[in-house]
Amino acid sequence: MDRIKKLLRNDLTSVLLPLFVLFIVLVTTSNGFLSAYNITSLLEQITIFVLIGMAQMMVLSLGQFNLALGSMGCLSAISMGFSMQVLGLPVPAAMVIGLAIAALLGWIQGLLIARSGINPFMITLALISVFYGIAAALTQGKAYDRLPATIQKINLLKFGPVPATFLASLIVCALVYFLFRYLDIGKRLLAVGENPLAALFTGIDVKKTITTGHMVSGLLCGIAAIIQISKFGSAQISIGNDWMLTSFVVTVLGGTLLSGGKVSAVGTLLGSFLMMFINNLLVLWGVNAYIFQTILGLVLLGAFEVDRARLSIIKRQMVPTNQESTEGNGDE
Repeated sequence: MDRIKKLLRNDLTSVLLPLFVLFIVLVTTSNGFLSAYNITSLLEQITIFVLIGMAQMMVLSLGQFNLALGSMGCLSAISMGFSMQVLGLPVPAAMVIGLAIAALLGWIQGLLIARSGINPFMITLALISVFYGIAAALTQGKAYDRLPATIQKINLLKFGPVPATFLASLIVCALVYFLFRYLDIGKRLLAVGENPLAALFTGIDVKKTITTGHMVSGLLCGIAAIIQISKFGSAQISIGNDWMLTSFVVTVLGGTLLSGGKVSAVGTLLGSFLMMFINNLLVLWGVNAYIFQTILGLVLLGAFEVDRARLSIIKRQMVPTNQESTEGNGDE
């Protein structure tokens, strides 16, 4: 029992163990798993997992959810497609517009949460329809598929079997790690997530911090949208449809608490690898694509249970400390 508690207490161990097991299973059951082609394919897949995981983690640090991150990515992608195909703008300009719109959507979402007093869950849930509705109105349900060939070169650029897009996601992961580890904004995000009232009393602008967290989350969704457009060669309204569940799985499995105040960029990266291995294993086993969503939901429930168990252990660890502190004050 004590060993299980220690395992749950160590966030990286709880994701490294199944990651190691799945890796062994894949290597032994699939002859082509370690081939250059398969590695490239898997790393392209994990790139999106990392980016949307980081986007969700930014908001989870506040103890809130970004249910609308998929629709943010969709509207950002559609705006880039519109800029290139309809307005005739060059690829770099369209990318800047897409990133700016994604950040703006996140800022709007954060502002509504910080200023309105409405439950964040309800706001992000409502904005899913709002953002997708705008994207649908712009496209009339059709994809922007006459984009410059330059946009696809982003996905084709590789260093050996390693896609440049994967290296870009690692850079994003490193930047997010640096933000939470060393920058004041990261510390403020965690402080607000742990206890908003206490953060307010220490002089932190809670509303501004919430808005900033959601804005950065939106920006990361915009980066993911660029990768998706580059992969598909078109801006489709389906972009982002499957992001929400996956973004929760990779972050929670990686050690980020749903209650806020504790995140792990490295854990989210490892959780993305775990998600990719699960996906690859299901493909090897010939699991129907429609059943995959069911399995993903079950994995998410399991991730929530791990989060609940981890939080329970943390609370139990805090109780003796508080009691000792109380006894010490009484002795004095």
